[in-house]
Amino acid sequence: MKSIPAALQAHYDSGSLCVASALLIRRQDGKVFAFTSHDLPLVMDVTPWGVDALEQVFDCKQGLSASDVVSSSGFNVDNLEITTLDDGTLFVREEVLAGMWQNAEFWLFRYRWDVLLPTIANDVEILMRGWLGEITLGSTALTVEMRGLKQKLQQSVGIVSQKTCRSRLGAVGRGQCNRDLADHTHAVVVTAVTDKRSFVIAQLPVQPPGDPLPPLVQPPAFPDDYLGEGLLTWLTGANAGLTQKVRTHTAAGVVTLVLPMVLPVAVGDTLTAVAGCRKRLMEDCKAKFGNVLNFQAEYHRPSPDTLTKPV
Repeated sequence: MKSIPAALQAHYDSGSLCVASALLIRRQDGKVFAFTSHDLPLVMDVTPWGVDALEQVFDCKQGLSASDVVSSSGFNVDNLEITTLDDGTLFVREEVLAGMWQNAEFWLFRYRWDVLLPTIANDVEILMRGWLGEITLGSTALTVEMRGLKQKLQQSVGIVSQKTCRSRLGAVGRGQCNRDLADHTHAVVVTAVTDKRSFVIAQLPVQPPGDPLPPLVQPPAFPDDYLGEGLLTWLTGANAGLTQKVRTHTAAGVVTLVLPMVLPVAVGDTLTAVAGCRKRLMEDCKAKFGNVLNFQAEYHRPSPDTLTKPV
């Protein structure tokens, strides 16, 4: 059952309401953003929600408008849309397109604006919690889909019989890949750029052990398709912090991504490259990763044609 602080409930019962809506967002990179629908900024301690901010300032200049919150007592998914003015300084278009706001955690709440420093314990009613969904960019405004906690109930939890592995490479847990990827993770640098989707990489020189230390050694080039279906994570450059999957990779170091990077790729950008797995038993799980015991598929399952052909 929903609980409203006694002080706030007394304020509701008084009939003279001084309340406004506020939104707190914490992106997956740890950055925190806060907005209020009131015409004055809000300063509040949000550490009880696990956000490290004793005096979080909720901005009133962006403009905040929340659609009606749809919530039910059953297992239907709660949904909400937030619209805010977009002057390009906060919701940077390239960051939105790059997915940096996807799955950000949020708290939507109502608070008393007539209290100098409202507290979560006494002056706040949480309306909704969850994660950001689809983001729509308009010419002057930005609309964000807010997904409630019950959205997690929409995720499939069963498994499907298939010939290729259904586990994510390196996933840890019962019935998972469990492959340690330390020896398949490499530091690389961009040496040539064709466009945002295609470029050339090379491994960074490494320092072999020794006393005194020997000179840096250039590792050998990756074999053909070694990074195919693998992940590249930018450490420096305009795309720092972003990750993209590799579609193809050649022995010459030419990489083609599944999707182009939103921000420019430049020579000298450093990245972390994780080897790719195409989910095949013999070519990948056995020959490449030596992990056959954890293969999560039914490779020798007979096909429907085999099962239904005449005897």
